[in-house]
Amino acid sequence: MPSLDRRAVLAGLAALPLAAPARGAEPLTLWGIPGTPSAVFAGAVASDRFQAAAPGARFEIWKSTDQLRAGIASGAFRLFASSTYAAANFFNRGAGTRMVNVVTWGVLYVMARDDRIRSIADLAGRRVLLSNKNEAPDLLFRMVLGWAGLDPDRDLRLDYVGSPGEAVPLFLSGRGDVALLHEPAATAAQIRAEREGLPMIRALDIAEIYGQHTGRGPRIPQVGLAVSAEFLDRAPEVVAAAHAACIEAADWAQADPMAAGALAAPHLGLAPEIVARSLPFVRLGVASARQAQQDIETYFQHLMTLAPGIVAHRLPDADFYWG
Repeated sequence: MPSLDRRAVLAGLAALPLAAPARGAEPLTLWGIPGTPSAVFAGAVASDRFQAAAPGARFEIWKSTDQLRAGIASGAFRLFASSTYAAANFFNRGAGTRMVNVVTWGVLYVMARDDRIRSIADLAGRRVLLSNKNEAPDLLFRMVLGWAGLDPDRDLRLDYVGSPGEAVPLFLSGRGDVALLHEPAATAAQIRAEREGLPMIRALDIAEIYGQHTGRGPRIPQVGLAVSAEFLDRAPEVVAAAHAACIEAADWAQADPMAAGALAAPHLGLAPEIVARSLPFVRLGVASARQAQQDIETYFQHLMTLAPGIVAHRLPDADFYWG
């Protein structure tokens, strides 16, 4: 990614903002998601392309869905990363949120201690450690279990904890037969297992299983960039520049994951190694929301079979999709 100074990134000197905003103007903040895809968003903000469109633009991470919700409601969040279903929920409830693009296409894995788990059917009778009850990771897992003919509440034991961060040490300590982890927790678990001399394999890729069922390939449109309607109307050229910068940043992150990890890690509170090693497992590939509309609608339709309220009980209309 030529517009990023690679040496500065590797030296940890990619501090933002990179340019001074116009006098009296509040610099734009692009809010990233607390996960691996933020390597793309951080890279986009640090690029010459984006800084030319939004001088002095900054990058920060929102820490909780409550903060995201409050930022959208108040208008403080103008350009922000979001799960696609959360953005659709906000849009359908009248918040004005629009989806700009999809950046990552599958981040969920079943982690095991040996190679006996080779299919979803092999999970029958197992104790599964997982988090995010009633949210997309839980719903996706229940979905693929059902497709394999398993009742998640009868045919295996689901052991819920509060967060992926809690699940990692518990699984390493021996709790559960397998763990359902999304990135970067899955990579963090593997790195810790290596250091502690414990067995750990990435047994099942939920995106692969999803794609086999839908016929659309391993494409779960999970995370992307969203924008407030007010900002999109006022600064469409900045939104277009942000999307273009995301495309460049995704290519750069895949080509140089160590540099991307070094840039994003301080924002995420993670070791650069975790972010760098996690990047190949989040299926980076930037498409405008309009280009990804069929994939997004397929995803929402499947989620709604288990939880209709996850996108406020209806597919968003065409205005939701930028591009």
